[in-house]
Amino acid sequence: MTQSIRAELAIYLTIAIVGVIGLLSFLSYRSAAEELGELYDANLQQLATVIAANDGQLLLSAGTPPAPPANSKIQGEEDYLIKVFNGETAVYSSHQQVFDASSAPAGLSTLWVNHKRWQVYVVKRAALTVIVAQDDKLRQRTIRETAIHLIIPQLLIVPFLVVIALLLIRKTFRPLLAISSAIAARSPESLQPLALEKMPSELRPIVQALNQWMHKVAQTVAMQKRFTSDAAHELRTPVTALKLQISAMADAGKHEFEQWVSLANAGVARMERLVQQLLTLARVDPDALPLAQQAIPLNPLVIKVLNEVKAIYLKKQLDIGFTHSDQVHIHGMAEEIEIMLNNVIINAIHYTPPQGTINLKLVQQADAVLFEVEDSGPGIAPAALDKVFDRFYRAQDAASPESGALGSGSGLGLAIVKEIAHKHHADVRLTNRPAGAGLIVSVRFMATGAKTDSL
Repeated sequence: MTQSIRAELAIYLTIAIVGVIGLLSFLSYRSAAEELGELYDANLQQLATVIAANDGQLLLSAGTPPAPPANSKIQGEEDYLIKVFNGETAVYSSHQQVFDASSAPAGLSTLWVNHKRWQVYVVKRAALTVIVAQDDKLRQRTIRETAIHLIIPQLLIVPFLVVIALLLIRKTFRPLLAISSAIAARSPESLQPLALEKMPSELRPIVQALNQWMHKVAQTVAMQKRFTSDAAHELRTPVTALKLQISAMADAGKHEFEQWVSLANAGVARMERLVQQLLTLARVDPDALPLAQQAIPLNPLVIKVLNEVKAIYLKKQLDIGFTHSDQVHIHGMAEEIEIMLNNVIINAIHYTPPQGTINLKLVQQADAVLFEVEDSGPGIAPAALDKVFDRFYRAQDAASPESGALGSGSGLGLAIVKEIAHKHHADVRLTNRPAGAGLIVSVRFMATGAKTDSL
């Protein structure tokens, strides 16, 4: 069942209005009943006191006979039963009623006489006794009717209050509905931020969070579009070359055929590496699902990467040295750190000429761990040192004939290094060697300390 805040708010407000008005009506009824009861009691007292003050002569002088007329009954709450006694003799009775109130105490009391409940007020003065009584059933009915008439206007106002509450809820939710309509009317490509002007303060945090989310989505979409375009461009060249090479094989002789096959294999290898790098870049993307972080010992991880690429640097007869501290640890994702180390080392191996040198250094500093790779390759032009971190960018100086790596790079290795370093709050810097050709890649992590040793 779909929940609706507006429907719930309407229900709760309606219940609250009915509850409050009901409580007020109940209290008004109780108060009115008490006030009317006190008023009727005051009337009984006043009537009995006036008769007693005149010794009953007021009734007798009016010509009222002591004997009441036949079949006389109490007609309503305004009709009182009055009896006047002089000693034991009844000198006046207003109705034909057998009403024995001899046991009634002086003052106000409630008596049951002839199976009926009466509200009685008795005044005794010398031999004179004045009894004024009122039928309690008629009295309570009148009180109830009067009290109900008083609370009916309060009950009638409930529907009007509910309608007003619903209209106010509708008006209050209008800005939210306007935002919903504005978002629904947008095209999938429209990720411009929503205007915050005239926005209620309660909705402003939601709209700001939504704007921030759309900004991130816009950046991600732009990056994906740029990445797709660049990837298509990068794959188009080797695919086209491969098609031409395959076409040339059909008319080639045996010797030429072998040359074209060799070139085709090199092209396939380059495409394989490019696709692998693309998949790696997608896996380490900041928006990808994060892996579990843990304490990572860097020393064995660097040695593992060196063993994996051992065949490559031995083939080029490279001299590789590794200076490191003992028990160096960082906190992060081991799989991604290994990819980063592999890319940095492979990059140095590719662009270092045969019989060149590569020096690796892993040292513990006061508040950080520094991993540094220094090669004897061609280096990078100062103007391109920052650009090489862009995807698919390949520096011209790095692709020199003497390095043996012309056209072999995908332009993604250092981009992957940058992404992983950013996720681990590390700093990556490229500098050319101050003396002679070569490049220094420095990665600085936050970590703990250890002493220095050499391998």
